[in-house]
Amino acid sequence: MKERKYFEDFEDGFVFDFDVPPLTPHDIVSFATQYDPQRFHLDDGEARTTHFGSLVASGFQTQLLCFQPFCRQVLVDSFAIGAPGIDELKWLRPWYPGEKLSGRVKLVGKRQSSSRTDRGYLTFLLEADAGDEPLFSMRWTVIILTREGASPP
Repeated sequence: MKERKYFEDFEDGFVFDFDVPPLTPHDIVSFATQYDPQRFHLDDGEARTTHFGSLVASGFQTQLLCFQPFCRQVLVDSFAIGAPGIDELKWLRPWYPGEKLSGRVKLVGKRQSSSRTDRGYLTFLLEADAGDEPLFSMRWTVIILTREGASPP
């Protein structure tokens, strides 16, 4: 088991690289059926009549699958206690079946809470590409306990 990270353990220059395997048409349709049932996510024939030209993944599926590696390999091994929200979310182009994504999460901001010494705020920027083409980006802030905040009273 990894040692959990506190606010103080995240240093300037922190980077996390990840890959997301290609989606199959079945993966796209299965997600869309449950969460985003728009025609260009559900039926390739219908999707061909749109500006996409073929079936495409839901932007929310893209967001979740890009966030998942960071969450599983970084956040769950930290003293993160939530997030106030997503500051910026951009779907730069569609994700087509068969495309592998590569990405990077960078720490772009770090500040101690001015009102609560038990926590700090880390701002991350996630950028994902299909090949060399930018596909998705997201900037958000995580609330994370300091060593003082994670210590029992």
